[in-house]
Amino acid sequence: MTHVPENGRGTAANTRLIDACVADATGCRATIVSTEETQGGTQACIELGGGARVLVPVSMLTLQADGSYRLPFTFTVSPADTGSPIAQQVRTSFPVMKEEMQVSKRVVDTGRGVRIRKTVSEREQTWDEALFREELEVEHVPIDQVVAQAPSMRYEGDTLVLPVLEEVLVVQKQLRLKEEVRVTRRRHQVRQPQSILLRSEQITAERFDEGRK
Repeated sequence: MTHVPENGRGTAANTRLIDACVADATGCRATIVSTEETQGGTQACIELGGGARVLVPVSMLTLQADGSYRLPFTFTVSPADTGSPIAQQVRTSFPVMKEEMQVSKRVVDTGRGVRIRKTVSEREQTWDEALFREELEVEHVPIDQVVAQAPSMRYEGDTLVLPVLEEVLVVQKQLRLKEEVRVTRRRHQVRQPQSILLRSEQITAERFDEGRK
């Protein structure tokens, strides 16, 4: 839809307006009977039902697809207060518009993606760990002694004493303590380096659409 521009007096556009059909906002139809030039611009004289006429600026006329025109307001015709059935009043109603703002948000794909890459690196670390190692020390202690019965093994501190017996032929058989085997447990500290594989992570951010605008 296009509005009719205000051309000069006697232009072809004003000539085409004469006898053209015009409808108000409610669909009531009327006819343009003439055009007039005023200080405010070109006015279209519209004849309503009952013979009443009203002047409307040409710029307010909107051309329709069927060649007719449309006004953005409504007008009604009613008898005047004089009581005469001929005198009539034209009431024009203009729509009052109010703009309201609605604020909303939406997700927009900007196309600028980010690729996250994780790499794992390895490094070797060495430290000294205290380890305890046990060794057995065997000592033979000669003993030449006759005993009435076989002695049992015993502990003397950290030393395990194991008796060693033998039988000898004499006038009478008797037990002779030949020797003792002394086993001593000794503890000493040994340092043994150990290698452990440790891991750490690094993050690399790479933009894969740098050429896109």
